[in-house]
Amino acid sequence: MKNKNVDTAVILAAGRGERISNTAGFVAKPLIKIFDVSLIERSIKNLINNLNIKKIYIVTGFNHEEINNHLAKLINKLSINIEVVFAKDWEKGNGASFLTILDKINNQQFYLLMADHLFNDEFYKTILKYKINNKSYLIISRTLSSSNDFNDATKVKVVEDKISDIGKSIKDSNGFDTGLFILSSNEFNNVNKLSVRKKLSLTEVIQELVQQNKLYFIEVPEDSWFDIDTNEDLSNAKNYLLINSSSKINDGPISKYINRPISKWITSKITDYPLTPNQISIAVFFISVFSGLIISIEGYFFLLLGALLAQLSSILDGCDGEIARLKLLESKFGGWFDRVLDRYSDLFIFTGLTFHTYFIHKTLTVFLIGFIAVGGKIILSYTAYVYDSIASTRNSIRIGRDLIIFIILIGAVLNIPYITLVVLAFIMNAEVCKRLWILKNKLDY
Repeated sequence: MKNKNVDTAVILAAGRGERISNTAGFVAKPLIKIFDVSLIERSIKNLINNLNIKKIYIVTGFNHEEINNHLAKLINKLSINIEVVFAKDWEKGNGASFLTILDKINNQQFYLLMADHLFNDEFYKTILKYKINNKSYLIISRTLSSSNDFNDATKVKVVEDKISDIGKSIKDSNGFDTGLFILSSNEFNNVNKLSVRKKLSLTEVIQELVQQNKLYFIEVPEDSWFDIDTNEDLSNAKNYLLINSSSKINDGPISKYINRPISKWITSKITDYPLTPNQISIAVFFISVFSGLIISIEGYFFLLLGALLAQLSSILDGCDGEIARLKLLESKFGGWFDRVLDRYSDLFIFTGLTFHTYFIHKTLTVFLIGFIAVGGKIILSYTAYVYDSIASTRNSIRIGRDLIIFIILIGAVLNIPYITLVVLAFIMNAEVCKRLWILKNKLDY
């Protein structure tokens, strides 16, 4: 559930980024691209997709014109209200940049973040669990992941439900600033006095809230955020995004331990090519169709080759989603399109296995079992839409496409297609019955 009372965000993108400015082709830090998506575009799209933001202020400074031109192109693509604000005193620090935008935001609550911070899905989901009152919050993690630099991280000291101190060198710290705030503009009435300083960091501005005992906190996991400050961070950011590119909630055991590690490696090799998720989905579909045709041919060689191709399609099936998340190309149609192609793929693979088994045993019983298996797979996929959203699969083995294709591979290696078909027909329909039993008291239509 989105925080309906917070629909505005501010992105600070005014700094020079001195520790990363020697990067090849550097123009401005917010324009640095990771997997062909600029840092500022990644921030904007994540705010829209994950926090339902309707209005975004972007504070610029260094190379304002370059950033403004880049944003103009994004505004044409995105249906959101984006206003670019130039901070004339940006060289004083991000605190001065923040004061510039504070004059434009009156009597409202807003998200504040830096353009050089990355957050994963778990980060946003954790925030949305909280009921946000008309107060100011800093999002913190109690510990620091190995990806972030301890010496460079801003520390916080938490007492009960509030922040009692914040800074990079404070003693007795028990938390870390993640770079995202939920602030109420009404609580910054006295900070304009800080504008006379020659240097002003955002931490110094936030200290005003801390001293007035007005800064609360929301705690997120340590590995749900990543700060990019150096060239090494930039390199590590690619790995961070790749690790978080998969949807782990509904991954079955085969997908989690076998398919996903391989698909991520493949994804890392193809991200620089202009491939779209839908193109990958179509390619995987044709591999599945081909595997079903190969399996249908008599002979152990064709059974094994077809099963290997089916397993390859199962592995590659993860790449389209990973590419979509890395390049922020996710769409409801794309997800639905992939699921539709998966159902057709299953039909070809199961039909191929059924015909292969029939050619060996020459009995119509094979077609009956094949029909039950295909029907079970279709109904299993249908029930997944509701089952996965309501019932937790964390403590049980999820009977999904990854496990089913892997069973076909094992059956092919052992050259037992008939037994494999029987096993698949049984476990898929048994899983359907299990899901019906589990959900019988959990659905209320």
